[in-house]
Amino acid sequence: MMDKFIWIGITLALTIYAQLIVKARAVVHAPVASGERLSYLLAMYTDLGVLSGFFAGVLASVSWALALEKAGLVVAYPFMALSFVLTPVAASLLLHEALNATQLAGLGLIVAGVTLSAWAA
Repeated sequence: MMDKFIWIGITLALTIYAQLIVKARAVVHAPVASGERLSYLLAMYTDLGVLSGFFAGVLASVSWALALEKAGLVVAYPFMALSFVLTPVAASLLLHEALNATQLAGLGLIVAGVTLSAWAA
């Protein structure tokens, strides 16, 4: 029973890691490329951090498959909406991106929706 939530949590963690590492590396490579998209893309697609993010995405799909083995989409999929909350919060904390009051209210609504959905299931 609980293992489905473990797999969902792992999927979320890997998805969030992938987003954060790709963004963090994009910040590093964007100034170096200075407007040249090909140079930027080459730097990004040869960066070990970016590649680790892509690999995390693959692992996230594996853990998602394992979550779906134990839970229906009606139960599991609403939890994936938490990525829309946790990723911006993590970006704010780790990458120092600003979140304004309206965005925070939106994140709160997402959490409320996930909570209602989980409670109903």
